[in-house]
Formats: sequence, structure tokens, C-alpha cells
Amino acid sequence: MGTIYYLSATIFQQPVAEISHVVGRKPAFLLVLTFAASGTIIAGTAKSIPVLLAGRAFQGFASAGSVLSAIILTDLVPIQDRAIWLAIQNARMLFYMNLPLLVISAIGLASLLGFDKPELGIRRSLKKVDWIGIGIFIPSALSFLSPFVMAPTLFPWKSVQALVPLASGVVGLATLAVHQRFFAKRPMFRPEIFDKHVTVSAILGLTVCGICMNVLLFHLVLFWEGVRGYSKMETSVAVLPETVSIPIAALICGLLMRYTNRIREAVWIGWPLTVLSLGFLWFMDDTTALPWLVIINCGVGLGAGTLMAALNVSLLAATKKELNGHAIAMGLQARSAGMCLGIAIGTTVFSYTMNQQQQKAGGGEMDSEQILKLIEKIKRDPECLKAIIDALRVLWTICCALSGVVGLYNSVCKFPLLRPTSELKEESASSF
Repeated sequence: MGTIYYLSATIFQQPVAEISHVVGRKPAFLLVLTFAASGTIIAGTAKSIPVLLAGRAFQGFASAGSVLSAIILTDLVPIQDRAIWLAIQNARMLFYMNLPLLVISAIGLASLLGFDKPELGIRRSLKKVDWIGIGIFIPSALSFLSPFVMAPTLFPWKSVQALVPLASGVVGLATLAVHQRFFAKRPMFRPEIFDKHVTVSAILGLTVCGICMNVLLFHLVLFWEGVRGYSKMETSVAVLPETVSIPIAALICGLLMRYTNRIREAVWIGWPLTVLSLGFLWFMDDTTALPWLVIINCGVGLGAGTLMAALNVSLLAATKKELNGHAIAMGLQARSAGMCLGIAIGTTVFSYTMNQQQQKAGGGEMDSEQILKLIEKIKRDPECLKAIIDALRVLWTICCALSGVVGLYNSVCKFPLLRPTSELKEESASSF
């Protein structure tokens, strides 16, 4: 259920953003809300798994529309305040979207949000959308990401079901890159966004943030329930250090960047804090004192929140104002793709490591679903408990290494000021 949601959300973010650039934000937003309501109704009335999956896919499409909130913020809010508002938006996303709220949102959007109606009209403007790019991107992204969210749970990585879609997706995305660079009259993925080291490193950084956060949130549940023996209710409280500290850190980072007019220091603080906290996860086991667990997990959340605020704003500051909508959409796309990759990396590495441990103990090979069912056995079997801790430590090490490599590249890039010095001088002169 979760994988189809993430897959749909990742694939449709850029098409939704591209359509909004042409026909306007309001029609695109109302379309997204329609899909959200439809997905909620379909999932709520489903009497079979395929119908339920279809509803979740519709809801994933609606989740892809969250990119419109970020784009509208870039339209309305000055760059020095965008990190603050983006952090507030992320905090709101913690709440569950349901039908009454959707109705209220639709009424509010219809009455309060201005309609930036295209001069040529919607029908003629739709012809300007990069439909060829969208037509290449959706099946290519679906083909590329499907093995990552389905293997090895449904089929092994070495199978035809995994390798053929993966290879097809790579060819399709390569074709898309050529089309966007040389043939598209109005490319969906603007080449200018990828022309600077700072923007490329920010996109990579947001991808790694998505990978690490999904690996953590999926497998911390296993740590708290299996290793520490918590109930589901207690586990939901135990993961609060990450879920609460991320928006708080993003908000504080946005305020500090606005005050100092600088991005570089936030990046220099965020990456070391993230890498250090991920490294300390390695020491978590069944005997670690609870206060230390809270501190370590808060450190991960604070580092991730700081980075997501700083990297999103660096994308905006390093691109032209007219491309800010495309830049923020690319940043959210990168993080969403990272979340899909995080599912694959976490499941594959954890399953492989656990099977290695099982074979050493004389047990047979198991798939990931069977491994996840070992939680109750973990509470009674010290050997199995140790195997789970070791498998989790491999995951924490991979996340730490990924963050260290991309963080090093990101930290040596030249970051622009939040606002140019000339603009600050003009504001200062006008205040007298």
C-alpha cells in the first residue's frame, strides 16, 4: 500500500508542476484536490485489493500536488522568507487529509486564490506543455522505480521482472535527458537548473535526505518494537524525536538564514550534524539508555530539517526568479525519488544481512516479509535479537556514508547569498 502511494507521488510531481506553469496554479490545484477526494472515496469503499491499490494511487497523485503549495509560496513570498513558510508547510503535512478538509480546501481555493489565467486561454496554452517530455518521463520513471519499490519483496533483484524494467527505465530517462536538452521547445526539466554545482549538489542532497529518512522511519519501527520490545502505541511516541524535530529545525534554519542572509553556514552545520547523528545510531541496542536514544534521534531530525530548508532555498537562490517554480519542483521531486529508493535500499540490505546471519546459524533463507514477522521471536531469542541489531547497523552505516559523500560535495560548493548585496543596499537606502 505504501509503495504504490510513494511511486505515484514521485512520478506525477513534475507533470503536475509543468501543467501549473502553463494553465495556472488554481486549476491545477483544484484538479489535485479532485483526485485526492476520488482516491479517498475509492479506498474507503474498496472491496478488493486492486481497487484499494487504485485508490492509493489516486491519493499518491494528490500527494504529488503538494508541490503546488511550494510553487505558490515561491510566487507569493520573498526569497528570504521562503524557508520559513516551506517549514510551516511541511509541518502541516503531518496531518491526515480527509474529505471534510478537502471540501474546505476546495472552497477556499476557489474563492481566495487568484486565477492567473493565461493570455492565450487554457486550451491553447495546454498545447505549450511539454507533452512529449511528460509522455517519456511517466513510463520511464515508472519502469525505473518499480523494481526499487517491489524487489526483493515480490521478486529477486536478479530476476527478469526487476532487470528488464530497470534497464528500460534507464534508457527512457536517458532519452528524456536528450529531448529536454536539445529538442524540447519548453522543457519540463529546465537545463539551467543543472548547470551549476550548487544546484546539482542540492538535488543530490535532497535525494539522500529522502533515502535516509525513509530507511530510518521504516526500520526504526523494527528497532523500537523488536529490539526494545515496545508496543505499537509506544513506538508511535518513540519516533516523535524525528517527526517533530524536522519541521522545528527547518523553521529555525529559515529564520536564521533570513537574519544572516547566508545559506552556506546552514549547510556546514546540517551535514556534520546529520552524519554524526547517523553514526551514533550504530551504538543503539537493547541496553542503550533511553535519554541517549532520544538525543541521538533528535540529532538526526535536527540535521535533516536544517538540510531540507537550506538545500531547498539554495536551489531557489542559485536560479533565476522566473525558474524558481521549476527549481522547487525539482527539489521536491528529488526528495520523493529518494524516498522510493530508501524503501528499496532498506528492504534489500536488511533482508540480505538477515539471511547471512540466518545461514551462519544454520537457518534457511527467508524473504523480507518473513523476516519482518520475526518481531515476536526476537523478544524470546537472543541470537535473533543480535542478528536484527547487526542488520540495522549495516543500514545506519550506509546512510552515514551516503550523507558523508554527498555532504562533502555539497559543502565545497559556492553558495549564493539569500539576496544579492545590491538588493540589500537598495532596501537600506530606501529606509532613510
